Amino acid sequence: MPSSLLWAVDVYGRVYSLSTAGQQWEHCPDAHLEFKRVTAIQQCCWSIACDNQIYLYVHASDVPIRYQEETYENQRWNPVDGFSDRLLPSDRWQWSDVTGLEHQPLGDFQLPSENWEWEADWYVDENFGGEPTEKGGWTYAIDFPATYTKDKKWNSCVRRRRWIRYRRYKARDTWVKIPSEQTGSLPDPFNDITCGGWEITEEPRGCLSLWAVSLQGKVWFRCGINHHNPEGSVWEEVPVPAEVVQISCGPGDLVWAVLWEGDLLVREGIGRDCLKGSSWVTVESPNTGVAATHVAVGVNVVWAVTKDHKVWFRRGVNPHNPCGSGWIGMVGEMAMINVGLNDQVWGIGFEDRAVYFRQGVTASELSGKAWKVVSVPRDSERSHSSASASSLQRLVSFIHMMDDMCCTLTQSALLLVVTSESHT
Repeated sequence: MPSSLLWAVDVYGRVYSLSTAGQQWEHCPDAHLEFKRVTAIQQCCWSIACDNQIYLYVHASDVPIRYQEETYENQRWNPVDGFSDRLLPSDRWQWSDVTGLEHQPLGDFQLPSENWEWEADWYVDENFGGEPTEKGGWTYAIDFPATYTKDKKWNSCVRRRRWIRYRRYKARDTWVKIPSEQTGSLPDPFNDITCGGWEITEEPRGCLSLWAVSLQGKVWFRCGINHHNPEGSVWEEVPVPAEVVQISCGPGDLVWAVLWEGDLLVREGIGRDCLKGSSWVTVESPNTGVAATHVAVGVNVVWAVTKDHKVWFRRGVNPHNPCGSGWIGMVGEMAMINVGLNDQVWGIGFEDRAVYFRQGVTASELSGKAWKVVSVPRDSERSHSSASASSLQRLVSFIHMMDDMCCTLTQSALLLVVTSESHT
């Protein structure tokens, strides 16, 4: 079984990690920034820094992150010039996408951000349908659009060839800011962020869902995140019926949020063809008259914390019934709680602010049996055992990922994340 990392942010915004193969919290050497929130999966971590900017940390790997850009050069034959770029007014662009509808000259391709670099210059693809073409890479057809062949015929009036260029993501093992032109003109900063969705039914491997909540209580979804584009492309607002204060996204299609007034929202309609879902359903707070303050979801579980620090488990939750059927009160008082893969549960104690995990969580007993404290020193406190307990009391939020598990907890100043180290 690969080791896992538990990431944490203390009250000073410093980032730490704890490996299942280690004995102490290790300070992230690159974390020169101060962070407020972190959410992680196996390949990367997203965060909200104290400058209210969005940052991304992609783990180093032997497998590079590459993206193939392509464009097509189109030509038409005429009796005077032969094949040339003198096209008819009704033809496609000289440089276009595969459909011919979008104008794509070579010079218009730009790197998405400074975190990318070109591997080499443009070159012609001299393969067509798995077979080599003649030198030059041209394929021929009677007209645009039509079926292309690699062989030139007497009635071949048009031709095209594909140009390819690869870009590589170079920002590995370091926190990088997502450029403002990518985040767009957001109305106000984010105050919560959560990542998941990599196990959505039939979803192609590598696609992720990133949800965020702004200070105005609006919900946003990051589009276009996948193995070949870890930064994603653009933020899109997801309308909500009321102001949201916190949100949680599981590995599958579970997304729950906490409303400012204390009830909860459940996102319905999430699937391969609609990662953002289609509608919200309201679920009342577990404790009548006491507002919910935090929610955490996994694959088949939902946990919540109310304002009186009571912990609640939602029974009957599954992909066919994301709302579940009712709340069960659990023993213990927590400031916050979170869930990872295999539906393992972690929490921050209300009284001692220590990190706890839920023992006895199995597929047949998702609520587990008891809370057990996690008590290990930080790297700078290894020789000072008396200091470790007080330092852990400063942990106030965390995200956990164990063997590809991911969860999020947050309260005043600490954030914790666990991610699998199978990439190392």
